[in-house]
Amino acid sequence: MSLFEQLDELAAQGKPAALLTIVRKDGSAPRDVGDKMIVTADEEYGTIGGGTVEHLAVQDARAVLSGADDPGVRTYELERGGNTGMVCGGEMDVFIDHVRGQAQLYIAGGGHISVELAPLAERLGYAVTVVDDREAYADPTQFPDETDVIHGEYGEALGDLPMGTETAVAVATRSGTFDQAAVAAALDGEAGYVGLVASETKADHVLDSLAESGYARRDLSRVQTPVGLDLGGSGPAAVALSILAEVTMDRHDATGARATRLNLDDLVVVRGGGDLGSGVVYRLQQAGFPVIVTEVDQPTVVRRAVAFGAALYEDEVEVEGVTGRAAADIDEALELLADDVVPVLVDPEATVADDLNAAVLVDAIMAKGAFDTGTCREVADVVVGMGPGFEAGEDVDAVVETDRGHELGRVFYEGTASEYDGEPGERRGYTHERVLRAPTDGEWTPTVAIGDSVTAGDVVGTVGDRPVETEIDGLVRGLVHGGLGVSEGTKLGDVDPRGESVDPTKISDKALCLGGGVLEAVLRLR
Repeated sequence: MSLFEQLDELAAQGKPAALLTIVRKDGSAPRDVGDKMIVTADEEYGTIGGGTVEHLAVQDARAVLSGADDPGVRTYELERGGNTGMVCGGEMDVFIDHVRGQAQLYIAGGGHISVELAPLAERLGYAVTVVDDREAYADPTQFPDETDVIHGEYGEALGDLPMGTETAVAVATRSGTFDQAAVAAALDGEAGYVGLVASETKADHVLDSLAESGYARRDLSRVQTPVGLDLGGSGPAAVALSILAEVTMDRHDATGARATRLNLDDLVVVRGGGDLGSGVVYRLQQAGFPVIVTEVDQPTVVRRAVAFGAALYEDEVEVEGVTGRAAADIDEALELLADDVVPVLVDPEATVADDLNAAVLVDAIMAKGAFDTGTCREVADVVVGMGPGFEAGEDVDAVVETDRGHELGRVFYEGTASEYDGEPGERRGYTHERVLRAPTDGEWTPTVAIGDSVTAGDVVGTVGDRPVETEIDGLVRGLVHGGLGVSEGTKLGDVDPRGESVDPTKISDKALCLGGGVLEAVLRLR
């Protein structure tokens, strides 16, 4: 029997296998490119060279079969000091592919549910066999031509059929005695899925009887009963659909959850993708809310390593494991949301909130009361303002305090946050000295990068032909994107005097605190 005939036979038996193929050979190796072997959980067919290299390849193949590793190419070094310990002096690549067996569905009982279930399963590629001890119900004319129909005792007939991890057994006989025989045969055959159509009382009787006859409760816990997913509906067709849905879910090790977590009923739009707004985005996204960030076309994002707004320059950013990506329009934003990605839209007025009927709008522009951002309560069901410039109960539903101190992150449902005093946050006695500002109007060109260590007096960039120097020693924690046209006094970056003890890729404690405050407001007011 050829290897491919063997593979077909294993598939027909519902036994998954790994197909190993030598795809590259360099130097001396025991076999040639194109040579193959088959590996199952407990058997091997053919060879790719024997010895240590084959032993390692078989181990890798079984890791793929168990789901512990992915299919793909493995490289085996056949030289002293290589990963095989062999001394042939060559190297070879082996492609390991996971070949699933034929999906099989055995149905015990040829009644109304089976008549609906068999053709549905056939359409999804299952090889279907129906067993019934009654001649009238073991009637091939009631089933598709491709369905095997067996007239015989349930336990005996099912026991004679090949079973494996790709085999599902649905038990729907007319009595508990027959159910018991069919379930026992499925467990003995180590079927991948066993489902019992029965009431709670009937199912308890069947399982208790099997336990009394010697079956372990651990094995009996594999029996799905009541069978099928809760899809609603009634009648044989609805039951058949729910059974096949559960069988398919189990075969593919899926969750049965919706294909996407996207629920626009909970949509949050955050205006402003700077570091503080991004702390809010992170908190909301981790809590399960779909979030869209809106920005101006060239945002002056300082702490770009932790700011989703930077995606407008870099196409994609990652903030502590959460991906943000620039979106060209609303349609692309929705596609990104479905992939659990935070979309960043050029939308200064946050019109997307109205277009998508957002549940929540968070104004994280951090205007600090210097100007009216245009945010009002009519924009969404819940509107949250961050920092000064908003009044809870008037233009927004809640205000989150942004000034460091005891009140940081506190949510006000009436009134305002404290006024901005114009003082940057203090670090080791430094305030204004930490901040890098444009000495004139012009184009900003940085000469250092975020994460670099600098010494007082170092030139960190230029605006036009004017140098920008740091006043203190420390670590560059933030820099606006190079190439931006800036005005005199514009904040270009900041230097943290704590130096290398600071990780610029981590969201700040302040940003996380503000995010917690916004999350509180959203959960309370939704």
